[in-house]
Amino acid sequence: MLKRHNFALGLAWLTVLFLVPLPFLQTVSTGLPAIYNDQRQAILYGTIAYAWMLAAIYLSTRPRWLDRLIGLPEMYMIHGLVSIAAIALAYLHKTGTTSEGWTKTTGDWAFNLFLAVMLYSLIFLASWLTSRIPPLAQLKTWLEKVFHHEFNVWVHRLNLVATVLVFIHVLLISYIRAIIPFMAWFLGASVLVAGSYLWAKLGPRAAGELVANVPLAPNLQELTIRLPRRPRGLDLYPGDFIFLSFPELVGLSEPHPFSLANDPQADGHRIRLAIRGDGDFTRLLAAVPVPQAVQVQGGYGRYHAFLQEQRPAHVVMIAGGTGVVPLLSLLAAPPAPAVPTTVFYNASTVASMLYPDQFTAWEKRPALTVYRRVGRFSDDDVLSRLPADLHDVAVLIGGPAVMARHWIKVLTQQGIGRGQIYYEAFTW
Repeated sequence: MLKRHNFALGLAWLTVLFLVPLPFLQTVSTGLPAIYNDQRQAILYGTIAYAWMLAAIYLSTRPRWLDRLIGLPEMYMIHGLVSIAAIALAYLHKTGTTSEGWTKTTGDWAFNLFLAVMLYSLIFLASWLTSRIPPLAQLKTWLEKVFHHEFNVWVHRLNLVATVLVFIHVLLISYIRAIIPFMAWFLGASVLVAGSYLWAKLGPRAAGELVANVPLAPNLQELTIRLPRRPRGLDLYPGDFIFLSFPELVGLSEPHPFSLANDPQADGHRIRLAIRGDGDFTRLLAAVPVPQAVQVQGGYGRYHAFLQEQRPAHVVMIAGGTGVVPLLSLLAAPPAPAVPTTVFYNASTVASMLYPDQFTAWEKRPALTVYRRVGRFSDDDVLSRLPADLHDVAVLIGGPAVMARHWIKVLTQQGIGRGQIYYEAFTW
């Protein structure tokens, strides 16, 4: 069964890898003087590297239209892998060409900066990698005690400085400047990406107010935010997450992603977030006074869109810990007519089970079956309770990446197609 999400993700990869560099390659290859034929391959490598880096910067702006098609985790995955590939090609460009003076200096500075930031980011910002390599995850946890997330984000932004150096490096090459069609693409694409980045960072954001900040459990806070009646730029659906920041508070001014715990379309102009204090940003949230000005960007996420595309006969939700939060938002806004839904929700302790009274009320719905427990569900606990016909089942998973990979493997082995399962990892 061909799923729209998989098609869109494949198209995104195709566009970034091939379509974005194509006009750059075509114009520079056609206009390159024959005297530089011995360096042609290396020059083309450098051309592709720059085009890919522009694409990576654009993806870092989190374009919401693309998030709704492929999801932000996949977008960040493309961003990370394409950036690494661009640096590899930049190395081949560097070793296969000759230059001198400021042309060489700017190129060397840019490459060294890209390489340093890449190695740093692989530890702190590439959780899709660290979640799969336990020693690297342990190193990250230890280093995060010294290097806070906001500092890591600013280090990552040094890629912008390196890209500007590459831009200057190209402008200093006279025989490249003479290729008018290439320069048109080069300047146009650079300005477009720079404008997109500046708009994403400096453009309008929805201003709200924190009106409640209460503990739900040890190390777990519930934040309630009141939004204006017509919030600028906000487009929220059940299951979404937002980027939240407190512009007036030190250490909380950099946007962080958090899932909605309520139905944003049913609760007027209020959204609720249930946040565990795992990092330097989230640990500070318990001390934020009320009222407090907040900025909100969003919505992001594909849980709602996934269900709209699948139109399943039965929905299965598997959640662990605070990974249940976006699924709570979906449960608060069930489809009409109600689709039979089975929920498996586990937590490590009784105290950390979120919203037990709300679950008790939901369990009265005839189409909803909920299994809650402290500790993990065994494979048989879940498999024995699945509907008999798995063809029209949609599975939503919320929780740690390790847990999600386990259940994806177990469910696909039972005959549920990978396209019937959606997991949105907060791996950044």
